[in-house]
Amino acid sequence: MYWQPTPPPFKEYKAKVFSNAAAVSQFIYQIGETPLLRQPSVTVPVDTITSLEMQTKFTYIKTCLLNYRKLTGYGRGITAIQIGIPQCFSVVYAPADLLIIINPKITRVAHKKTRYPEICMSANPIVVPTIRPTWVEFEYYDEKGKEKHWNTKDESDTGRLLNRVFQHEIDHMAGIINIDKVESPRELILESDPDFYKTATFETIA
Repeated sequence: MYWQPTPPPFKEYKAKVFSNAAAVSQFIYQIGETPLLRQPSVTVPVDTITSLEMQTKFTYIKTCLLNYRKLTGYGRGITAIQIGIPQCFSVVYAPADLLIIINPKITRVAHKKTRYPEICMSANPIVVPTIRPTWVEFEYYDEKGKEKHWNTKDESDTGRLLNRVFQHEIDHMAGIINIDKVESPRELILESDPDFYKTATFETIA
């Protein structure tokens, strides 16, 4: 009997993953395409938040997140720098709304930390096991220019994930991408298994 090669698994799913990555790269900047992704973004002047220019930008970033979700079926947040706007604001897909956070400042973090696999839209489709505090508190402005304070310490998987998304997006404002946080390059993988996130769990670190 002649030897035959064993092909890699998940052929069809991988084709879909890379097709999606190509589609969203039309409006999401990828690492290496611009130095701005690695530079701190600038603070939004509070007195400009309600201006037509800023409101147009907020509408655009929301549209980008909705388009990303329509193309891929997932996606929880985008930061302005990822769509070429070097200013400190993000949109997060919260359970009941698209939440705009402007000039966020973390004021408190949990002592407990967990590791969980993250995908960044600007480094898609790399999966990064990332260690983060289980929750954070932060101050920010909403899109109406009102001061807000996030302090939800929900220890459910849904709550941990939302707090993690906020941290991920706030990192972008400092020029930090989740691949910077990996403990070993050997931990990096590409999204290829369609059931990967069905079995992903939060691993307690401290």
